[in-house]
Amino acid sequence: MTTLKDIAQEAGVSVMTVSNVVNGNSSKVSPKTAERIQKIIKRLNYVPNFSARSLVNSNSHIISVIIRGEKDQNPFENPHNAALVGTVIHKIQQQGYYAMINIMKSVSDISQSLRTWNAEGAIFLGMFDDEIEEMCTASDIPMVFIDSYSKVRQLSNVGIDDYKGGRLAAKYLIEHGHKTLAFIGPPASHTGVIQQRYSGFYDELTECRLTLNPQYRFVLESDVDYEEIKRLGIQIAKYKGEITGAFITSDQIASFLINVLRQNGLCIPEDLSLIGFDNLEICCQLTPQLTTIAQDLRKKAELTVDILFRRLRAPDSPFESRILDVSLVERNSVQSRPCPIP
Repeated sequence: MTTLKDIAQEAGVSVMTVSNVVNGNSSKVSPKTAERIQKIIKRLNYVPNFSARSLVNSNSHIISVIIRGEKDQNPFENPHNAALVGTVIHKIQQQGYYAMINIMKSVSDISQSLRTWNAEGAIFLGMFDDEIEEMCTASDIPMVFIDSYSKVRQLSNVGIDDYKGGRLAAKYLIEHGHKTLAFIGPPASHTGVIQQRYSGFYDELTECRLTLNPQYRFVLESDVDYEEIKRLGIQIAKYKGEITGAFITSDQIASFLINVLRQNGLCIPEDLSLIGFDNLEICCQLTPQLTTIAQDLRKKAELTVDILFRRLRAPDSPFESRILDVSLVERNSVQSRPCPIP
């Protein structure tokens, strides 16, 4: 493995001079010498040891992007997470920083990782709200959370109007003549996001003098476990002729569920109209194309990074909490029901 000493010997300069070039302190080195050193670095394929450097340098230029992991699941199997984190990484790199992706199962693991790599800041996705206060206490670096409904007041967060999304879904189905509706997604107690989407859906039904039968609330422990979605689809198919419309809390679940329902004798949207959430690219690849509640994932990701770097540059600046709007995108997965003849 090539070292700074190897490069210095070949260039005929001190190790400190090579270190200045590697770290971008070119003002301390003549242009001619810097160019010679850069050529040697490239030829020898030298890779700086950033982990070692971060232990001794307060400016590690590392931003930790932390995704809460459960069991043995890969969070990037969910296209929502993949699209969001991809934009976050790109935006961090545009700032001249390095993005370190961590899939963590506990607050203690997260704290240890932040200390080990001397991360300058952190972005969190999928943290349970009851863990956030503990996380904020464990580390004092700038942090921004995504989609948090934590009651911690000293917190920077970027989210969307999940409650409005639930209401929009219910309103659209009702306006198209659907009266017996289902709600499909993870437990509402699992995250604030699902709770808000459920509350909006439920409240819109209530205002329209409709009810949500507890039997028509179908709960998934995971949105990427196809076998679990398959079991749920078989269960939903038994209500053919009773349930006419359903709100699904993610396009990912909807994409799996459409195939399962079709395999079990249901036609979409003739037998069951569906509305998803997120407006992922997969919506246009399904048959029928999925009507969904749209959020701007790119804007959410970019705003998250912007807020983090504002706090990095001005640690005493106020915490920021931003809620982005959502809208309904109409496609082909909802069919109007004829009004009953009085």
